[in-house]
Amino acid sequence: MLFSFIFHFLLSTSALYFAEKLYQQNPTTELTQIEILDPASEPSLQDKLEQARQMVKQLDTTVKKINDPTLRARFESEKTQRVEKETKSNILGPTVNSVATPPPTPPQPEKVQKPAEDSDLPEFARPRVPSAPSQVSQPSAISSLLPSDIQNSNATNLNTDANIYYSFYSRVEDLFYVRWVERVRYYWDRLDPDFKRRNLSGKTWSTQIEVWLTSTGEYHSSYIRQSSGYKPFDDATVHAFQNAKFFPNPPRAKVEADGFVRLRYRFNVYVDAYRSN
Repeated sequence: MLFSFIFHFLLSTSALYFAEKLYQQNPTTELTQIEILDPASEPSLQDKLEQARQMVKQLDTTVKKINDPTLRARFESEKTQRVEKETKSNILGPTVNSVATPPPTPPQPEKVQKPAEDSDLPEFARPRVPSAPSQVSQPSAISSLLPSDIQNSNATNLNTDANIYYSFYSRVEDLFYVRWVERVRYYWDRLDPDFKRRNLSGKTWSTQIEVWLTSTGEYHSSYIRQSSGYKPFDDATVHAFQNAKFFPNPPRAKVEADGFVRLRYRFNVYVDAYRSN
């Protein structure tokens, strides 16, 4: 027994000695987590360009169009179009291009002889004299904040490629845009002019929001992914979707595995440094 104990003690000691020598020859470093990256999963330049493309509303251009299918457009819209030079309006609002000339005045129908006593007629049966159409053209505007390298002009003319989901995104914008503008104005009109001048003017307040819809288009929830830094402007974006409530006919391809449609938007409120009203 004693001999066996001594033998195993010497054996273990020798093993520890040689292990220490081996460690000194090949010292280890601090533990590092290794992440294996699949090259196929790395986003390509083409993928990055796709992610950067911006959806805009289609506008009837007032300039000469060109046919160049090799020219890649950085905007997506209802149709594919190419223009000689991209321009943008410096007015943000409902998407519209200014009319070069007032629309022609439609022929006036003959005036209907008003009955002597029509107060007892229902509203829909009373004769109406059509009012003259407005001759004032709308200023050009665009609802999206376009890149700064596009020159300002009196109209917005962009190179676009058709997007199969355009009609859905257009319906969504039509529903939330007016509600967002109304809520921003609601907050703005109740602010003290001195507060506006000291704290808000001369800045662009940008809110990034993610909106969840059900597979049938009902509003489910909203999440502020990046705050503008001024909570009422953030709240206005949430209110716009909450108040709209329903966004009909979302594309089936946009419904994710958990049954939700996720929409991501960036809202920008620019406060002019020279205006506080």
